Amino acid sequence: MIKHLTLIASLVFLASCNSSSSSSSGAGTATSSCTTVNEAGRQWLAAWGGTRETDVQQGTGPAPVDTTIRNVVRVTTSGTHVRLRFFNEDETRPIIIGAASIGIREGTSGAMLKTNSAVPVTFNCGKPTVVIPPNTVALESDPIALTVNNQDDLAISLYIEGDNNPPEFSTAWNESYKLADNSGNDVADESGADFILIDDRPGQVPPGTPLICNGCRPYALHGVDVLTDEAVGVMTFLGSSSFHGYNTSQNAYRRVSDLLSVRMLNEVPHGQRHTIVTRAVGGDTLEAASRDRMATDIWSTTGVSSVVVWVTNDLSSRSAQEIIENYRSVISEAHSRGINVFCPTWIPGAQSSPANLNGERAELNEWILNSGECDGVVDYNAAVEAPGGLTFLPQYNSGDSIHSNDAGHQLWSDITPLADWIALPAPTSAN
Repeated sequence: MIKHLTLIASLVFLASCNSSSSSSSGAGTATSSCTTVNEAGRQWLAAWGGTRETDVQQGTGPAPVDTTIRNVVRVTTSGTHVRLRFFNEDETRPIIIGAASIGIREGTSGAMLKTNSAVPVTFNCGKPTVVIPPNTVALESDPIALTVNNQDDLAISLYIEGDNNPPEFSTAWNESYKLADNSGNDVADESGADFILIDDRPGQVPPGTPLICNGCRPYALHGVDVLTDEAVGVMTFLGSSSFHGYNTSQNAYRRVSDLLSVRMLNEVPHGQRHTIVTRAVGGDTLEAASRDRMATDIWSTTGVSSVVVWVTNDLSSRSAQEIIENYRSVISEAHSRGINVFCPTWIPGAQSSPANLNGERAELNEWILNSGECDGVVDYNAAVEAPGGLTFLPQYNSGDSIHSNDAGHQLWSDITPLADWIALPAPTSAN
């Protein structure tokens, strides 16, 4: 069945409400319940994003049953309005949202909201409910008047109505929450007292295996846009388990992309920043991601200006030259869209023991660093690789010899040439 890039109802909304747009002067237009607000100097940019968990990890949890979900996401720019993007790629079942709200989370964990911060979320010019049909890649809410700050945690509450909604989750490395099944609609609750983890998978993780992030699975949410004058572009992170956050501290925002968003805030002046959007899912390969995820996860990201490509599972079964061709495909398509491509080197734990021994990873990293085909590079491998090239330096090994720990992610953030990357002009297809 053909997937809809936008729901028909969203198109009706755009036409009837004269929804978000930007003119050559840079003025942003936000529309809420068919009321247009013009804000000169602001534009819509993606400020958070995930990727559909079941793209790689099929059947990873039960769907909510007639209850309230509270998705928690951290935005990477400030602004005056937000807009939510939902998905439902199940082939047969719709998702029924019976009510929705958005507020600012109190503190750094849990489901409590800041007092009086919650406002209703509406759809299709002011309607409080929406049905997301099967095979929907993107459905947008109405723009919502809500002042947010860079690094705010937004709490997006959805009443998922009925008992036949599909398990459509996206990826994150921080917790989201739900009320017990059959608890009904409580999107207006501020206390968060009765919310539990959205998917608590109990039990100890065996030593030497990737850490499971319990409850780190927003439901049906693919992106959050913000109407902002703080940022001028969007840096997306296309990745597998390392960018996803495996073996970093749960709920602590210690992934390299999270740390770079803080660097962006602290080091780059207001009006020159880029937002950070992480589209990563453990287990993915560059072969699959370059084929299946670019359109939905990167090209459709509002305001995307660059992509950091680090999907590192291919070497267990493919050659360096085959992977280089995947990079070239991504670079060619990105440049045709005016998007820069940045390339970190592949680390020792890139699922590639035979490739390490046969020199395939070294060949791939040589190409990344010296071919000049990527618009910018960073040598994550050299920063954490132990002598001999087969494993991590002990201080950066999370314990599974596949993923780095918090210290490794901090180091990668520190050595990323952030100012140089965002200063690059947009490429042309001739590049």
